[in-house]
Amino acid sequence: MNRHIRAVLIVSIAFGASVAACGDDDDALTPTEFRDQANAICAQGTNDIGAAVGSVFGNDTPTPEQLQEALDSIVSITRQQFDDVEALAVPQDLADDVDAMLAEGRSATDAAEAQGLGFFESEDDPWTRTAEMATALGLDACSGG
Repeated sequence: MNRHIRAVLIVSIAFGASVAACGDDDDALTPTEFRDQANAICAQGTNDIGAAVGSVFGNDTPTPEQLQEALDSIVSITRQQFDDVEALAVPQDLADDVDAMLAEGRSATDAAEAQGLGFFESEDDPWTRTAEMATALGLDACSGG
């Protein structure tokens, strides 16, 4: 269970990131600015998830209610990260890859939510592909790197 939570925190999560082009090209960030801002969003999301679920996984065995609350927090924070990254003015040359990563991340988040409490028992990390895509984009904080 702790290994799975660690993976969730690392990816924060991953994705927390999805970026569609907003505004016209004059508003777009440079690739460096985009990466810096998206990485900041992911780092904050990882911290938020750690704060939200950290006490659940202390020394005591969590109750099903506590686990559901933790999962709800993970899902909510992750979705917000994707929304926040999507709101950035992504550079045109990264837009397709960012859109694909965000779509993958949102799908993974839906899959994690659909697992219910089984999420914590599974060895599979639904965000593995999202993390790989984030790494390829240079979003290290979004991929656990």
